[in-house]
Amino acid sequence: MLSRAILRRFPRQTYRLHTRAFGLSLYRQFHQTTTSSKAVEEPRAARIDAIQSNSPYHFYQNKVLDEFTEQPVNPSTLRQFIFFGRQMNTSRLVKSANWVRNELLVRLAHRIRAFQQLPFFVGTNPHIEYVYKLYWGAFESLRTFPPVKTLEDNQKFCDLLRNLLEDGLLVLPRLAQGLSESAPYYPPDQNDLDLFLNRMLRSRISRRILAEQHMALTEACEHDWDRHTGFGDGYVGIIFVHCSASQIVQRSKELVYQHVDRYQNQASAGKGVPPIQVDIQHNGFEANHSKNEISFAYVPEQLEHILYELLDNAVRFTMRNHPEGKYPPIQVTVSANDSDVYFRVSDQGGGMSKDRYERLWSYQSRSQTGDFDDFKHLEKVPTSIDGRASQASEMGHRHLGIGLTMSRIYAEYWGGELQVITMDGYGTDAYVRIPRLGTNTENLGIERMSHPVFYNNIKSGSSITGAAKKKKSSGKDKSKKELRLKSPGPTLNFLPPDQQLLDTSLTSQSFSGNGWSESHMIQS
Repeated sequence: MLSRAILRRFPRQTYRLHTRAFGLSLYRQFHQTTTSSKAVEEPRAARIDAIQSNSPYHFYQNKVLDEFTEQPVNPSTLRQFIFFGRQMNTSRLVKSANWVRNELLVRLAHRIRAFQQLPFFVGTNPHIEYVYKLYWGAFESLRTFPPVKTLEDNQKFCDLLRNLLEDGLLVLPRLAQGLSESAPYYPPDQNDLDLFLNRMLRSRISRRILAEQHMALTEACEHDWDRHTGFGDGYVGIIFVHCSASQIVQRSKELVYQHVDRYQNQASAGKGVPPIQVDIQHNGFEANHSKNEISFAYVPEQLEHILYELLDNAVRFTMRNHPEGKYPPIQVTVSANDSDVYFRVSDQGGGMSKDRYERLWSYQSRSQTGDFDDFKHLEKVPTSIDGRASQASEMGHRHLGIGLTMSRIYAEYWGGELQVITMDGYGTDAYVRIPRLGTNTENLGIERMSHPVFYNNIKSGSSITGAAKKKKSSGKDKSKKELRLKSPGPTLNFLPPDQQLLDTSLTSQSFSGNGWSESHMIQS
């Protein structure tokens, strides 16, 4: 009778939160006797108003969350970021700050709600609860920050973003440990944790991009860097409009060689390293021609992360598979067409067994085999490629085991892909496709797309958008729409039909033909 009265009194979501808070102390007593995890300290976000998940205030604070979970996430394209940031002034910078603040709140709110919908034994894991509090702290800091009206306000907002980005470095180790401890309680045929972590990582990358892009635009505006052309040194925020495929491969190659000594033991010391041979398919251009370079606009840090991980794995397994020191070369092939850039990394490192290959992309399956155990030795995971390489060098033979899956998320983030083909006993080929037109919206792992680019080109309620019928807009909705970053009208159109039908799948045909041309994204 009492439970029925409570259900009538409170909505289902509210009752779930009450139940969670009520049983938290009991679970903690049980958890202390069933796990060997070290005591978890309060997250740093506690200093920025993190809320205890079992406090009465937190219970009522969830009503504030509803305002933002009811708003759709607004993914943008590289092209929109470039057109908005290429001619920055005070007015546009203030508009960017308020848009970023609102968009970060919406994306954080959706992730916090995802935490609240986790099963009880997962949500009350001390590592998961740590990240939950961290997200609440970030949400409250942004929510209570006043609207940006001046450059001074924007500077304070950037300071807040820096603190939140620093706190965000604590997330990945905690998530990995929490899910590793929770995975054994899930049936083998369920992939709920995979979906949860995949969306968490995509959202985490998206929020970091929004924050870093705005901070970079602020710095450029303060120094008045090439305000008339908008490019200056080639950067629009964190986006480099003249990315060179060969230069990025070379930089990734050098980083791997700088830290390759951690794979050498007494037997292999002094026997050198596997050579990395790079073949750029210029498709008919002369080798000394200035236009033989494959260039495109992209976030170089993301592509460097992908290639570094692929080359690092190739070097590591090649050295392991050939202990006598006679290393076969690692082949890197680069090609492109009008719409995409392709990278292939081929090694003779012995390949993968069928069992390992089948669980290659599953966090849930791999966590039960101890692949993520080395996370317990880390407090933070740096996001820069230099930081990752340095950390890998310090860890020696220990590996986090999440580099390849993170590379796949980075590749898919702007509409690309990463595929791995292996031959057990011989070697592995990894294929990467990177879009070069900049017209793909951020891949956040969500089904519903609400960006204006879809509304302006597709009828409401179509199967592509998955959106329901439009609601009657109110004044409040109008003000929210004004916060969206919008690029000039022509950029909102879809590609011409002939380009829409281009086959951009990863096949052998992607590395042949004479269809390469300069990127259509930036007109020099």
